[in-house]
Amino acid sequence: MHPRRALALAATAVIAATVPLLSAAAPAPGNSAAPPADRAPVCGNPAARGFPIDSRLHDGPSGYAPGLEADGFALDLTNTTDGACRDVHPLVILVDRDGTLTGDQFTLRYRPPGGDWRAVPFESTDRGEFVGIPGGQNGPGLTIPAGATVTVRLQLWFAPSAPADRVVASATTMQRRGQDGSWVAESNHYPFDIVPAPPTLADTGAGAGRPDGALFATGAAAAALIALGTALVVGARRPRD
Repeated sequence: MHPRRALALAATAVIAATVPLLSAAAPAPGNSAAPPADRAPVCGNPAARGFPIDSRLHDGPSGYAPGLEADGFALDLTNTTDGACRDVHPLVILVDRDGTLTGDQFTLRYRPPGGDWRAVPFESTDRGEFVGIPGGQNGPGLTIPAGATVTVRLQLWFAPSAPADRVVASATTMQRRGQDGSWVAESNHYPFDIVPAPPTLADTGAGAGRPDGALFATGAAAAALIALGTALVVGARRPRD
């Protein structure tokens, strides 16, 4: 089965459960092919084997020291189609090698183009993945013009209690269309280490505090969108052909 179709099917149960929490009701059967006002046009050709958006994580450090200042990396989303892609939501996935990292030991923030830093709400999965959607809790998502690249800036901070570990970050991007969703991009992997803080800081407790902003999702809409995104990631994760 085509990966984009498989992911959409995997999310069906979650979508059904979150219908009252997302956008307006789906259109009645028999409507014209034009999408209703609450649904973005399909991004790219659904029958294509490749993804319509190229996705790349870059410019991140090789390691993060717990308790120190947040450090940054970037996510580039490039629309390879001849039409704009709207309501696009990147999901950031963090997986630690040892399975010892907990949700209260890190904060990820993002800065939309022309905007301010905001915290990313996260949910954990039963496979040990942390899944967060930058801007997904309230906003309409990103609009990427045809042939253009949108860069999302990210900052990651680890609490002093975070253990030394190896972590892999990746980004899976979905397009939300009313009550539905489809997978439109998958990034490279960005591996890094959580390394011990310098002894002087560890002994004195000096360093940077947690950046401002809530870590976990708040509100029904946030939980619904993260649930949908998590289903898309976990329910049918497949390699790209």
